[in-house]
Amino acid sequence: MSGVTSKETSGPPSTGRTTRKNAPLEPGGFSGFSIGAFGLVVSAIFWIIGARWTIDGLIVMFNGILQFLNVTYVAPIPPPFLIYAILSPVPVIFSAVEWRTPWEGRDGEVYFAKPGAWLVWFIAGGFDAYTTYLGLGVDPGPGAVTIMRQIALSGLPRITVAIILTMGPEWLGREMIALMKRIFFGKK
Repeated sequence: MSGVTSKETSGPPSTGRTTRKNAPLEPGGFSGFSIGAFGLVVSAIFWIIGARWTIDGLIVMFNGILQFLNVTYVAPIPPPFLIYAILSPVPVIFSAVEWRTPWEGRDGEVYFAKPGAWLVWFIAGGFDAYTTYLGLGVDPGPGAVTIMRQIALSGLPRITVAIILTMGPEWLGREMIALMKRIFFGKK
């Protein structure tokens, strides 16, 4: 098990932490770096996939608003690449808000942000999940993989995939960056 070490869990008695032989393993060295780098690549790939469906969902929402206003124009889905490029800052903004969770654990304590930060975090995450859900519901076409057509047509799998694509890449990215910091700098 080269490159894997036992995580240090000892601390003052007041924290309730104890040293134990079966403490969680913490990858280190080259294997830890490899896990961190691969995890960041996976996080980026799934973020891009989720961002694509977020933009598709924004267009579905835009078309719904136009329909509500009795406007006959319908924006095409999937849109031309230029529309993806123009709307690409929207998923970036959502992820920037979602990246920083409104709570933080330090020294065995959990600290919570003020209610306004929670509100913004929930609104951004909810809107991101909803637009991803709408985007996943767009008919992928007859040439698409069967599972994508099934997700587009069913509710619960579509909700599950939307939530995973909304929060998953940010969570994995944070975890992999924390791992890299511990490997290179010994910090959390």
